Amino acid sequence: MIRTTALFFIFILIFPFAHHAQTLISRGSTWKYHDRGVDLGTAWRQVSYDDSSWPSGPAQLGFGDGDEATVLQSGHITYYFRKTFTLNGAPSQNGLAVELLRDDGAVIYINGTEVVRSNMPQGTVTYNTLAASTVAGSEEDTYFSYVIPSSYLVQGTNVVAVEVHQRSASSSDISFDLSLSLTDLGAHVFRKRPYLIYPGTSDAMTVLWQLPASGTCTFRYGTDTTYAGGTLTVNEYGTDHQFRVDLSSLTPDTRYFYRVECNGGFYEGSFRSGASATATSFTFYAYGDTRTQPWEHDGVAAQILNRLTADPDSQTFLINSGDLVEDGDLETDWDEQLFSANYPNINRMMASLPYLAAVGNHEGSGRLFAKYFPYPMFAGIPDAYYSFDYGNVHFVVIDQYADYSVGSAQYNWLVNDLASTGKPWRIAIFHKPGWSAGGHGNDSDVQNILQPLFRQYHVAMAITGHNHYYARADVNGIQHITTGGGGAPLYYPSSTYPYIVRTDRSYHFLQVRVVDNRTMEVSAIRQNGTLIERFTVMNPNAALTASQADKYHVAAVPGRILIYAPVGGTPYAVYDLTGRLIRKGVLEKGQNRVAIPRTGIYLVQITPPQGRPFGRKVVVP
Repeated sequence: MIRTTALFFIFILIFPFAHHAQTLISRGSTWKYHDRGVDLGTAWRQVSYDDSSWPSGPAQLGFGDGDEATVLQSGHITYYFRKTFTLNGAPSQNGLAVELLRDDGAVIYINGTEVVRSNMPQGTVTYNTLAASTVAGSEEDTYFSYVIPSSYLVQGTNVVAVEVHQRSASSSDISFDLSLSLTDLGAHVFRKRPYLIYPGTSDAMTVLWQLPASGTCTFRYGTDTTYAGGTLTVNEYGTDHQFRVDLSSLTPDTRYFYRVECNGGFYEGSFRSGASATATSFTFYAYGDTRTQPWEHDGVAAQILNRLTADPDSQTFLINSGDLVEDGDLETDWDEQLFSANYPNINRMMASLPYLAAVGNHEGSGRLFAKYFPYPMFAGIPDAYYSFDYGNVHFVVIDQYADYSVGSAQYNWLVNDLASTGKPWRIAIFHKPGWSAGGHGNDSDVQNILQPLFRQYHVAMAITGHNHYYARADVNGIQHITTGGGGAPLYYPSSTYPYIVRTDRSYHFLQVRVVDNRTMEVSAIRQNGTLIERFTVMNPNAALTASQADKYHVAAVPGRILIYAPVGGTPYAVYDLTGRLIRKGVLEKGQNRVAIPRTGIYLVQITPPQGRPFGRKVVVP
């Protein structure tokens, strides 16, 4: 829907504020407005602007929905609104609560200063600027809440000016209403409330937040709410009022509490430091496609928080397989979908569980993804692929929107990363699934490039999204899970697709319990807490003990791979780096010579009697 800008000007005499919430502008108030399709520039925002010729009328103001108290002229991009009030004395509360009904986008100014931008693009806003997206459905009647400092007010005359923008000049409707009241800032001092990222080591944690304007903050932390661990003064970094604390020298697998204080407001949270490198059992959570419908995401977050309450030891980390917001290149989508104060369960979840995400197609250029999730493990900057260890699991996060064809930088990194890890478990995280249940088609690059590597290097599970439902495919013993039910509009899965074991059309998440080096238990849980399924994954890399594997020796000479087997009758196979089978056969006891047609790097897979396969990488000169 497209909106124009209207301005309203009304005098309200307000006496010194009491300490309880006081309404300055109520819903349904009368506003002055301009709906003539004329570009008014920027002067109309100022207190001194003469709006005496503008008509006035009560909210809602708009057209096309049938619920307007004042009907505006249609056919324009921007509509202007103004309202004036007089304030005697200083406000006793440090916050202003704004409730905004806007269809499609809006910018709010108080006394000429921009204080709220809602569903509007970044940069300079002009008369011809279109709203960031079309508003439809329940959002057309939604009042979006914002809390800003009351320091924008002055004693005497104050002007609230609003410009409402349409997504298109031919939009079928527009709506506007606004209320303003005094409140305490509290946690609302933050543009993005504190959230966590795991920096890849068990003795470290990163806490980030953002303010709407400049400020200095205090950070306190410790193993209880006395915060005896330390107090830090934190200054903003970058150019957009971001703050960051990098904690180190933490005790692994320990719960810490923290408090962030900024400009008269505060927020409290907690986290559990990473599992020790020798840990063999822990729980983590995963989901994807949280974009577009944050109220559904908030419901999923509420259920994850319930799990944390029931099992405090599961407060580890959360994986998102991509598509965090609708348009990853729009700041307003990050503000209103992932970080909005309107969704307290999402806020609390992200303040309690470090967020480890892959990029999806909706992350766009990835610039803002990297801005808000600056993982120190990034291996391919500006591309967003990385890996990390947690306990006995090695996680690889693949960027499908950067080249990962055979021989590319990302492919070579992935091969080296999987080949060099010593962790018993390997799990891959990326956005587009290779095997799923309809909607977006199965990704052939996953099938032809990644799956051979997963088989070679014993990846047990791939966590993906992209299709908005739950599906599990069992492909050669590797579990390919589509967990796209984090909040985006749901698709309809079909169990008729190849390798599909289970489907469910629901908002949901995964709870993954690593039992030990051999066994993992995965529960897929709906937003309402009911179970979709629970299944067990056996580690393809753990069935063979180190002492057994050490009895086999693999080496190479020009044109041949040499394999020593302690017993006869042992099957083997040789693959190149694309996953193509080069040779297979059965080993005899003793030294075996396997002819190889050309030089290169090869993976030898050996399946000993009464054991699972294991691999050895070898370079044939």
